[in-house]
Amino acid sequence: MQITDVRVYLSSRNGPTKAYVNLTLDEVFVIRGIKVVEGKNGTFVSMPSRRLRDGDFQDICFPITAELREEIKTEVIDCYEKEIA
Repeated sequence: MQITDVRVYLSSRNGPTKAYVNLTLDEVFVIRGIKVVEGKNGTFVSMPSRRLRDGDFQDICFPITAELREEIKTEVIDCYEKEIA
């Protein structure tokens, strides 16, 4: 799978979530609601998730391979940094 489009929407709220991202794979599949979050150990990418009844969160969609996860993280962070520059 190849990432064919990344759209970054900067958050206007103060807080750890810095941006929301929509990602297109192979021009046929879109993932909406990816977050760029500023954490204690730096900036990271959070996949779309939902809150469970017990208060925990569960990812709705996520990459299965480490290679795709790294590719998504790198592309999203690069596009986010270009957007804030």
